[in-house]
This record gives sequence, C-alpha cells and structure tokens, in this order.
Amino acid sequence: MRMVDTVHSDALIQRGWAVQRTPAAEEQITLQIGLTLQGQDALIDKLKEVSDPKGPNYGKYLDKAEVEALAKPSLDATDKVTRWLKDAGVEAVHADGAWVTFRTSISKANELLNADFQQYHNDGVSKIRTASYSVPQDVMEHIDLIHPTTFFGKTQAFRPVHIANGAVELFNEPFVAAVDPIQPRQSRSRVDASCKLNITPNCLKQMYNVGDYKPDPASGSKIAFGSFLNETSSVSDLKLYTKKFGIPDQAVTKTTVDGGVDDQLRESGEANLDAQNMVGIGHPLPVYEYITGGSPPFVPDLDLPAGGVNTNEPYLPYYQFLMTKSNAELPQAISNSYGEPEHTVPRNYATRVCLMIAMMGIRGISVFESSGDTGIGSNCLSNDGQKKKEFNSQFPGTCPWITAVGGTESVEPEIAWRDSSGGFSDYFERPWYQVDAVSTYLSKNIQPETLEYYKPYFNQSGRGFPDFSAHSLLPNYQIYTGGRMRASGGTSAAAPVIAALTGLLNDARLRSSKPTMGFLNPLLYSLGSEFLVDITAGKTRGCSGINFQTGTRFENAGLIPGASWNATVGWDAATGLGVPDWQKWLATSMKIVGGTVGQGGGQAPAPPAGASGQSGTGGKKGT
Repeated sequence: MRMVDTVHSDALIQRGWAVQRTPAAEEQITLQIGLTLQGQDALIDKLKEVSDPKGPNYGKYLDKAEVEALAKPSLDATDKVTRWLKDAGVEAVHADGAWVTFRTSISKANELLNADFQQYHNDGVSKIRTASYSVPQDVMEHIDLIHPTTFFGKTQAFRPVHIANGAVELFNEPFVAAVDPIQPRQSRSRVDASCKLNITPNCLKQMYNVGDYKPDPASGSKIAFGSFLNETSSVSDLKLYTKKFGIPDQAVTKTTVDGGVDDQLRESGEANLDAQNMVGIGHPLPVYEYITGGSPPFVPDLDLPAGGVNTNEPYLPYYQFLMTKSNAELPQAISNSYGEPEHTVPRNYATRVCLMIAMMGIRGISVFESSGDTGIGSNCLSNDGQKKKEFNSQFPGTCPWITAVGGTESVEPEIAWRDSSGGFSDYFERPWYQVDAVSTYLSKNIQPETLEYYKPYFNQSGRGFPDFSAHSLLPNYQIYTGGRMRASGGTSAAAPVIAALTGLLNDARLRSSKPTMGFLNPLLYSLGSEFLVDITAGKTRGCSGINFQTGTRFENAGLIPGASWNATVGWDAATGLGVPDWQKWLATSMKIVGGTVGQGGGQAPAPPAGASGQSGTGGKKGT
C-alpha cells in the first residue's frame, strides 16, 4: 500500500530536543486515532438551531446518542482502521465510536506508521516521539489525527494571578481606576465601599445584581470546573473560605479523569480559585470538579519553549470523558481556566476539541473558558519557522462554540483589565452570531490608521474573543490557599464567576420547567443589550516582549509598539460585549417562550424566589 505523508513539523526537533536513546524494539507505546467525522456541517446547524433564542427550536436539546449520530465516522471507517491495525499484527485494539486506541511495540509502531520513534530529552524531560509519520492511502481519509506522535511537550500548571507568593496583606486603600475625569452622574451605589478594597462573594453578587435570589439545590442545576495537570481544590481551604464569608459548609464532588490525582497536600491556586468562587456565588447548587491528568501535544513558542515548561492542558481526554456521560449526569455550566497561545496547539487537535465543545452545546451544556492573562500577546512571534510578528490569540477561547470570558478591573465603574487576553483566531473563522458585532468594531470603532497598522498582525476574518467579561483583578479576590488568605485574580477568576451566575439562571429555568441556557453566545449577541452593561473605558496591552503575569522577558520577541485593544461601545476585543446585570439577564431568559421573546406560547411562569417570590423544585433535569 502506498504511504502518504501527513502534516508534521521538523522545527520541533530544532528547538532544544535531542535524541537521548533509541527505545528497545519491544517497548510498548499507546496511541490514539481520531477517526474523521462525517456530518460536521449538520452538527453546527443543529447547534445554531437549539441555541437561537429567537428560533422555534431554542432549548430543544439532543441526548448523547442523538448527538453522536449527527457527526460520526463513515460506516466502514472503524472497520478499515481496525482491520489495518490487526492485519499488521496489532492485537490490543479498542474501538469506541469516533476513536480507536491501540497499544503495540515500538518496532511495530515504526513499521505501521513509517515512523522513527525515539526517546527525546530536553532539560530533564523525556518523551518518546517521532519526527514524522505516514499512513496508507486507503485509510488516510478515515484518520483525522494520531497522537501523541510528532509533537513535543513539557507540563506545568497554568496558575491564576497571585499578588505575592505566600500570605499577603490585602488592600487597605481603595483601588481607583484611571478613567476620564468627566464621568456621567452615577445612580446610588448598590456595591459596598469595602468592595473597592477586596472582592468577596457578596461583592460579586452586588456588582452583578444577583439580589436576594435563593437557588434550590434540588432544582437539577449543577455547576462544574475542570482541574488539569493534577491540580485539585483543597477541602480544608474551602472550609476556611465558607467560614470566613458565612456560607454554609459545602463539599465539592470530585471525579478523576485519565490518571488525575486528588492530591490534598499540594497547593493548587487555580483549583481553589474555581471552587471557592463557584461555591461563593452558587451555594447551595451542587459543584463538581473534574481532575484530569495527562498533557496534549504542543508546538513550542517563546511563551511555551521546547526547553521550558508546557502549559498545554489535556483537553481531549477531558472532553472525551464528559461526552461519555448522559445529559442527566452532566453539570449544565462548566468552567475551564486553562489556556495557551493558539498557535502552540496543533490545528487538527484544536479543531477536534472545538467540535466536541459544540457537541456539548447541542446537549444544553454551557462551556466557559477564561480568555487568558497576557493581553494582546507577550512574545508576539509566529512559531511556524518564519518568526513573523503577530498578536497571540488564546485557545480554547478562540473556539467559536465556547463562551470566552474576559476580565475587567475596578468597581463602579468597571473598566477593561489591561492584561485580559482578547483578539482574533487564526484557526477559526468568524461564526454567524458575531458577524455584525465584530464587523462594526473593526469598521467603526478602531481608527482607520490603527487598523491599517494592525493588519499584518491578526486575522481580520477570524473568530473574535472574548464574548463577555467579569471582574478579574484590582481590587483582588480573597481566596484561601495553603491555609492562608491570599489576594488572587485574573480571567481564571472571571470564568467560574460567570459559570456560577449561569448556574443560577439554570436553577430558575429548571424550576419553571424550562430547558437550561445551553450555548450562550447567540443569546449574548442577539439579546445582550437587554442585560449586559457595556464597558467603554480601559484597554489591554501587549507585544512588548514581557509576560506581565510571570515577569518573563523574552529575547528576540516580536515587538509591536502601541499594541492594544480599546474598550469601546459595543463588542470589543478587550471586554467583549460587557458584564452581566444578573436580574436583567434572568428577566430576559425567563421570557424566552417557545422560541420567541415575549410573543406566543403564553406567558412565562414567574421566576423563583429572589426574582418574583415564587419558589419550587422539580423541572426537567435532562435526558
């Protein structure tokens, strides 16, 4: 059979990795094949159909089997690929829907893939990888990706912004944002003065107008977050947090995935930030944590050098695991606070993960992603061997089927946080729901000479992110880590805040026998003017050769003087569409009846206690 080369990058070997040894022929290796999926266009059409609040099928979500039937391998894909493996003498083959996993010897893998697996070494890290591979032409059309093969990586946790390494003294002077001296007259503040010092659960509820809403833990609404690279929230730190802020004791339900470890002795600032913010806002709704091990392949750049530490996260096994669960088992609002420069993630890997996120949306699950904490970019160089200057977009926030959450700073008024990541995808084209909003930003809200200056550095037709925002830093969040109160923040804080607020909406809708919110972006862009507060002050920064969160200075970085995204009227690449007013968001969500807004289908049931005084349980909990 003729072998056909697949896409690979020899540049990876040139960035510090060296062959350490040739593995013994009998050594074992496990590889996974992602089968090519048919029906991807139909899948996205269905996502659009069930998430359009003005359409007749809004909220008519599908179950696990129905989604799998929408986009699946061809009838003979599994047979051909498994037969190819078994005919070659591979005995350990497991086919599961769109994936085929096999374990074989190094010698057999080399023969099978026309590869040359070696053990590579770089700065204390060893990986068995190959510089290239190929597959027979008669199975090539059925194979989307094989991993891990040609990509090299090293692993560390992506952490939230901590103001200092140990315990810190929290602010005792108000943080005052630098805004224009002339401001419109403000109405009477609903936010305590103490919130200008530090951010607490009550501050967030006041800032986003949650009011006295009381969720019902029996409604069926559940919220969750992912913890990657063996990060895990601390039970003892959560107890300190709930005691400090007068919240009844609540446990987080933990599930380990793909070798994840619940290590209660390790300080995990990211997981604690997620757990404590979710409990702080969403109590007593059930909170779940998915602790996922492993690390995907990556393409090094200056932020993630081959000789440095890989912050790429194991998205593929994480979403594979979630996709095995029924709708009833899944939390309906899931936050993830891990990300990396889009160009460090192989395109086929990113595309496959993004498609799985779309499948979650069709099942009524809202998936949130922090936009990132490096502003417009830090190293600002392409890593395709050409070393072109470019703005660094952040995956998976660039996936059009996820809701990317940016960051603000200050309180009354909030302004764009200068280090909140945002921009435009190089991998994903602009989706239907944001065409008008993003086009307006580019054509009317950026000075023509500025846009002309920026043109070489970003993809003007790409998916724009973030979608909307929440408070990130300055003043800072009060979080317990390692038994001590610390000042923390970043978009890693904003994403779980938004997920918890969405969990409250789901609570209200389920108690009124309505479906959950699902994929939020079409609602945000079509009806967001009813409940979003536009952020029009502040700007982001970047492309100065500095990662302002780590303090790292990059030699030979792509310097782009003046690079920034301004917060403007309407959508912008600094804060998206703005920040939520939860009570108004609730009112909008509750009047979506039968696919229309305030029309037909009768009057929506009154919302639960805290919104209109009605209480109750029950409601649909998915299928």
